[in-house]
Amino acid sequence: MISVFVCDIDGCLAEPYEPYQLEPLAELTRLGQRAGTREEPTEWPLLSICSGRAYPYVEAISQMLDARVPVLFESGGGMFDPVAASITWNPELTPEIEEALAEVFAWFRADLVPGTSMMVDHAKRSQVGVIGPDQEEVAALVPQVEREVARRWPKLRVFNTPVSIDVLPPAITKKQGMNWLAELLDIPIDQIAYIGDSNGDIEAIQTVGYGFAPANAAEPVRRSADHVTRGRVAEGVLEAYTWCVEQNKKALTAV
Repeated sequence: MISVFVCDIDGCLAEPYEPYQLEPLAELTRLGQRAGTREEPTEWPLLSICSGRAYPYVEAISQMLDARVPVLFESGGGMFDPVAASITWNPELTPEIEEALAEVFAWFRADLVPGTSMMVDHAKRSQVGVIGPDQEEVAALVPQVEREVARRWPKLRVFNTPVSIDVLPPAITKKQGMNWLAELLDIPIDQIAYIGDSNGDIEAIQTVGYGFAPANAAEPVRRSADHVTRGRVAEGVLEAYTWCVEQNKKALTAV
């Protein structure tokens, strides 16, 4: 059984800076509302989120999807429980890590961002990110960030999407987030499905029981996935979710 279906936001539920596709999202929410509870699951998996976005944005999307299990923000740096309305920060976020991230933030703001169309993401705590609409500019800056981080903060890691660059602690990743969620829900990791589109999603896709990539995902992500959807973005997420429902129906019939 696939108990929980976890999705990324940017590149999955919506393209950055583009309008949301409301019809597939409404259908995804409607199907997810058929899910049972952690104790009494149904063929419809519970919906969750794991995104590099900051807490306020992830909370808003979790409300839209009517999520009833914890969701992860900042790539697993923090967890929000929409039922208890509470936040838990990743225990790997130590004072030493926060100090290093503060140094990266200062470098981003003083040296990387000036003269570009990008801006620093001021809402994050467990990682540091810059975001901008010019994908060519973002791609050109990735090697510079990788070199500087490797030279000055070698214990940190760099991930990127077409519109963002993020620097994370090595122990705070979406892979670790999936294990954290499985432990909290007291379910085997292979009962989780995950869909993502960028290089920061690859480890999570390979960790869970069922890894998906939408048709618009980067090529390395598509290669790492168990299933690549025909649909793009939200239509691909809905396609992946309904695939999980059908697999659960087969499993229940076999029993």
